[in-house]
Amino acid sequence: DARVEVNQRALIDKILARYASAGAVYRELIQNSNDAEATTAEIIITTSSNKDGNDATVAAASSTNSSNKEVVTQVIYRNNGLPFRPQDWARLRKIAEGNPDESKVGAFGVGAYTMFSICEEPLVVSGTKGMEEAM
Repeated sequence: DARVEVNQRALIDKILARYASAGAVYRELIQNSNDAEATTAEIIITTSSNKDGNDATVAAASSTNSSNKEVVTQVIYRNNGLPFRPQDWARLRKIAEGNPDESKVGAFGVGAYTMFSICEEPLVVSGTKGMEEAM
């Protein structure tokens, strides 16, 4: 039984390579908000002086190492648009399937995957449900 295997992370990286700018994820999220008829959108970016969140250790070390930089530890994006329907949740789990209604969210089925450009495990919440609850 010869089966074809897909390296999903490599595939996502190849899709992301088509998006030229580092901020493509925010453009996609704003476009999705517009498609969902949102009237407001908000981006909250949380940073830390190091990946461990141990600011005291970094502060003490900063006198000897001037190259300390803030690290993004969390990005929250939210809007007041229409909540996902069951078919929206199902499409979110499939790359490049797209939305049959091209005027709505996810017309091509790849924009949501720009989230992987800023994190390894995105968490999507819509209405009162998270992705795991909705499936």
